[in-house]
Amino acid sequence: MRKIFSLLAIVVSALIFVSCGESDNEPKLSTFTVQITSDQTITDFTAFQVKVTESKSGTAFTAQADASGKATFSLPLGQYDIVAEDSYDGVSTMYGHTENYTLSAYQATVSVKVAGLFGQLEKTFVLDELYFNGDDNGNFSRTYYEGYFTIRNVSDRALYADGLSIAICGDYNNLENDESDPMPSYLKKDSIVVTQLYTIPGNGHTYKVNPGESIVIAHSAINHKLGEDGKVDPDKPYSIDLSGANFEIYVPYEYSMTTDNQDVPNLIVDYSMNQAFNWGYSGGTPMLLVRLTDAQKTAMLNGKVKLPLPTSSSMEMDHLLLPMSAVIDGAETGCVDNLFHKVLPDRIDRGSVLIQDDGLYGGFCGQFVQRKRVTDASGKETVVDTNNSTDDFEIIPHGQKSYPKK
Repeated sequence: MRKIFSLLAIVVSALIFVSCGESDNEPKLSTFTVQITSDQTITDFTAFQVKVTESKSGTAFTAQADASGKATFSLPLGQYDIVAEDSYDGVSTMYGHTENYTLSAYQATVSVKVAGLFGQLEKTFVLDELYFNGDDNGNFSRTYYEGYFTIRNVSDRALYADGLSIAICGDYNNLENDESDPMPSYLKKDSIVVTQLYTIPGNGHTYKVNPGESIVIAHSAINHKLGEDGKVDPDKPYSIDLSGANFEIYVPYEYSMTTDNQDVPNLIVDYSMNQAFNWGYSGGTPMLLVRLTDAQKTAMLNGKVKLPLPTSSSMEMDHLLLPMSAVIDGAETGCVDNLFHKVLPDRIDRGSVLIQDDGLYGGFCGQFVQRKRVTDASGKETVVDTNNSTDDFEIIPHGQKSYPKK
C-alpha cells in the first residue's frame, strides 16, 4: 500500500511539474488600449477602426473603437505600428498613426490623434483636363459657355470630393506689372489673391471618387451640340455635350447668360466678384484646387480686400486672400509670348503651360489642355504630376471631350 501511495505521489508531482512548465512557456498577454483623440469635435468614434501590426512578423490585429474612442486588444509584448482611421462606404476621411510603439507592460494605454486625411497623404486630387480656351465653329458661332475641367484622384485609395473648392486668381499673368502693383506682394505673405471661390457640396461622405477616376465640372452642363430645334447641329463641329457633367458652375444673377440644368448639382458659390464664372479664354488667370477649413473660409469671406483691377487701375473691387497652405494643386496657364510674370509661386507650380493664342482676352482657338498620360508599374493609366506644368501638361488642338448624360 505504501508503494502505491508513493507511486501516486510521483505521478501527481510530475503532472504538476508539466502543468507549471506549460504555463510558464505560454506568452503572457498585455491588455492594450488605444485611445483615439482629435483636435476636431467628434462625439462618436464608432466609425473608427484601429489596426495594430507587430513590426517583425507583420501580424495584424484590428478592433472597432467604441463611442468614446477606445479600442482594446490582448497582445504579446513587442513593437507595434498603430493606425486609426474612420470608414464610410469603405472610404476614410480621418487618419492617425503611431510607429514603432514598444509594448513593454501588461497594462498599457496609448493615444493616437486623428486628423483630416487630406493633410497626411502625399497625393490626393489634381486638376487634369482644362478646357478654358473655347473653339470656333465658324459663321460667328463660338463656344462661349462650353468650358469645363476635371479633377482626378491620383491617390491609391478612394476619396470623397466633398468640400473641395475651386479658386480663380485675380492677377493676370499676361499683363506687365511693377513693384507698385499690390497683388504680387501678397505672395510674400503666403496668400494668393482670388476673385472667385466655388465649393463641391456634400456632407463629407457624398461624392466618392475611386483611384484613377475623375469628376467633371462644367460651366454650363448642357448638350452644346444641339441647335434650336433640339437636334445635333452639323454646323457646330467643335461643340461638346456636357449634359453628363458631375457638377456645373451656375451663379444666380438676373443677367446670367447660362441656364441652370436641374439634373446636374451646382457648386456652392462662395464668392464671385463679377456675379459670373469667368475663367478667361486666354488662361491668364490660373485656376487653383484648394481645400479650406471652415475657419479659413470664414476668414477669407470676412476679410475681403479692396484692390484695383489689373485691367483697370482706376476701378477697385473686393478680392479674397487665399491661404497658400490650402492649395492642393494649381496650373500656371497662359499664352505663348504673353507670359509677363507668374501668378503662382514655384511651390505650387514651377513651370507653365502656354497655349497658342493672342494675349489678354484671346480665346476660341481650340486649345485643349490636359495632363500627360503614362502607364504605372501595375499597368494602369495615370497622369504626370511633378508640380511643373511645363512637363506635366500637353496641348491637344480641338481635343475637348464630350461627357454626355448616361
